[in-house]
Amino acid sequence: MRIAIVHYHLAPGGVTSVIEAASQALSSAGVQLVILTGDCSVSPQSVALASRPKHRQVEGLGYLKKPGNFTADSLLTSLRAAATAALGAPPDLWHFHNHSLGKNCLIADVVARLAEEQERIVLQIHDLVESGRPQNYPLIAHSQKIYPFAARIHYALLNARDLEIFTTAGLPQKNASILANPVPLTAEHARNKVSPERPILFAPIRGIRRKNLGELVLLSSLAPVGARFAISRAPQNPDALPIHDHWRKFARKHQLPIEFDVVDHFSPAVGASSAFEDWVEHATHFVSTSVAEGFGLTFLESVAHGKPLIGRNLFHLAAEHAQNGIRCGRLYEQILIPIDWIDSSIFAGYLTTTLERNYRFYQRPLSNDIITATYNALVYDSYLDFGNLPEPLQQGVIERLIEKTNRQIPLVEANGITLPLEEWLAQVIAKNTPTATPNLLTPYSLGEYEKNLTTLYQNLSIQPASPVIYLPAAEILTAHLTPQSFHFLLSALEPARIPVKFRAVIFDIYGTLLIAPAGGVKPDPLNDPILREILRSFGHEPPSSPSTSLHAAIVRHHAAAQVAFPEVDLCALWRTILSLEADAEIVPLVEELEAAWHPARPMPGAEKFIQRIARTGISLGLLSNAQCNTLSSLGSISHLFAPELSLLSYQHGIAKPAPELFQVLTDRLAGRKISPAETLFVGNDPLHDIVPAANAGFHTALFTGHPDSLRPGTCSPDFTFQTWAELHTLF
Repeated sequence: MRIAIVHYHLAPGGVTSVIEAASQALSSAGVQLVILTGDCSVSPQSVALASRPKHRQVEGLGYLKKPGNFTADSLLTSLRAAATAALGAPPDLWHFHNHSLGKNCLIADVVARLAEEQERIVLQIHDLVESGRPQNYPLIAHSQKIYPFAARIHYALLNARDLEIFTTAGLPQKNASILANPVPLTAEHARNKVSPERPILFAPIRGIRRKNLGELVLLSSLAPVGARFAISRAPQNPDALPIHDHWRKFARKHQLPIEFDVVDHFSPAVGASSAFEDWVEHATHFVSTSVAEGFGLTFLESVAHGKPLIGRNLFHLAAEHAQNGIRCGRLYEQILIPIDWIDSSIFAGYLTTTLERNYRFYQRPLSNDIITATYNALVYDSYLDFGNLPEPLQQGVIERLIEKTNRQIPLVEANGITLPLEEWLAQVIAKNTPTATPNLLTPYSLGEYEKNLTTLYQNLSIQPASPVIYLPAAEILTAHLTPQSFHFLLSALEPARIPVKFRAVIFDIYGTLLIAPAGGVKPDPLNDPILREILRSFGHEPPSSPSTSLHAAIVRHHAAAQVAFPEVDLCALWRTILSLEADAEIVPLVEELEAAWHPARPMPGAEKFIQRIARTGISLGLLSNAQCNTLSSLGSISHLFAPELSLLSYQHGIAKPAPELFQVLTDRLAGRKISPAETLFVGNDPLHDIVPAANAGFHTALFTGHPDSLRPGTCSPDFTFQTWAELHTLF
């Protein structure tokens, strides 16, 4: 059997380790294989792989945000050519690692093409873009074929939790299985070379955000005198490195007993080298504070090396390990911090802006109900879990511990018992015996991995061709967006940018975001034939002049209104004109009528501006004289506006410049702890936008950049702009 293993790179990390193990296992089983990667940079860990004649670099296969000169077809052609050249014939099976992670904008489509051509495929998913990687999601959001399944496609997942999510979304059980990563077994337990009075707590990790570096720093601040903590390596990702380095500076400033990036830089003891193996050998304990793991290699490595493990429990991993009789360490469930240690308005602000960023990347609307439910999920009887705080708030907690009277206040929940964290730490560090032995790791051995992998391949090799079906990717995302799943350390980072004074921006639509000539509904004999044809296509008998009938209905509505600035609902009026039931669904009809009669098109530059500031976490909203068809006219940016902050006049029965609309907006902003003084209102009409917005206390920006946007009236906006690039300067 000829196998093509496909991944983006062979840089150090868990996936490279798995590919290395697969290479060893398959080679020993006599399987022909080629490893295809995009990035040719390698590490000592992967030199053996990269130097083999069966490793090939394929241009366009690495991390790729924009297609550039590549297409899915051209990349697939290159993959096939490289694999065939290395194997002497086309592969019998393709084995992709993390095809859906949002690292390459073409890979999902490449996999879909292979699936539709009835190729045999293994999709091994180590990490999910839907789970704590919102910034990657836009690269795969366009694909409706991200998760194909057929008889010749098999999903290799890391744990039962992921398996349940996929099968619940419709993946048949026979098309998926858990493929546990192999764990290297040592010939004998590492020997401690330091006395128990000088414990070394070693975190054998790369210091990325989800590893919860702040909690390691917290533990070091409360550990018994003489204990040392060490983190093995710094992250390679330039976006992750600043967080790592900030924690290192923070720890040095407060003279805490924790060292960062120790491997190849510092030695654990006099006479020892700085190699990873020496750190493992001298460590008295392994430690893990990670908030998310698919497999949890540190947990099992501690068993393999005979090291007691302390740290944060991850329930889905504990359940997996328990099935094999393994208890991986002395672990806690939560570190409890009094909620009054955190300023409530600051915490709420962090939560709201973080959710805004996440939901915009995931292209989902964010409601106040979601914000409230997420807040409630984070609070435990007047406590917060330290591990689920943003880094600045974590640092504030640690600084409180400088006062000795505060050191007993942080609590730990472990195995149903709650006690001071400082006390718990002293107890578990004093215990030098592991909680499991290496002989229990047989299910994770290289031999077991070889058997599982070759069995998987053999089963696929005999499967007949079958139609390809695609899982609803939206259901996979929804399963990961519950309030209980939210985590600050698994959220999109705030982009580096100049601070702005505005926390919210509210937009008018017509004449501002959309080009639409001034004017309302009037008798229109020229367009009546078009309107009649549309009405007939929806099964209705039209009046002789639909435009005249609608105009007359509007006049009657305004005459009967009891408010100063009445607004109609076109759906209600058309139901009356067509003698329909009050609850008849006619939104599609109204959308088609308006698209034909009053077509609108995007204002040049507006869409790009909206997309740019949406990434900053600023709350975006709408306040416009508009109807049920308006939001769909905004196209790809419609989901970027918060539902609670989007006020369309037809929904309220009143129109701008009614002060009541601006008061509703003020009240809804207050629900997000945002004041009018922190809000910019952008519009094109002096009398209907700028004057009432200013009267409500908002900052204002008047758009004058298109002939159809110009409206009469005098106003004094804070800003006037003709191009959207000019407005960029405020942000």
